[in-house]
Amino acid sequence: MKKYMQAIGIWLFIIPLAILNGGFRESVLVKLGDIALPLSGIILSACIFIVAYVFIPKIKNCRTTDYVIFGLIWFVLTNLFDLTMYISEGGGMKDLIHSYNFLNGNLWILVVVTTLVSPVIVAKIKRREA
Repeated sequence: MKKYMQAIGIWLFIIPLAILNGGFRESVLVKLGDIALPLSGIILSACIFIVAYVFIPKIKNCRTTDYVIFGLIWFVLTNLFDLTMYISEGGGMKDLIHSYNFLNGNLWILVVVTTLVSPVIVAKIKRREA
């Protein structure tokens, strides 16, 4: 149970990065035009992977299934957080589902897939480095 709480703690570190990324998109990237939204998704995905790369190896005594569970936890928490943001702005589940449509330039799907797979990928990379 402790390792899962540690994984949640690591995920909590991603929230301010996501908020900063959104602010960066709205204040800087938006000047680039249509590329702002997809570029923001790529930046956030890279940040999530870096956080996983730095912190996931600090959780000791993990099996492959633990890393899969970490990813599932992050995936669920990320979607719940985003849904909460939509609800607080007067939206709902329809808005969350719409954000998965990459055809409009939104790479949210990349972000949530990154949260899902980063712990497992990092574990494999770190095993090879050891």
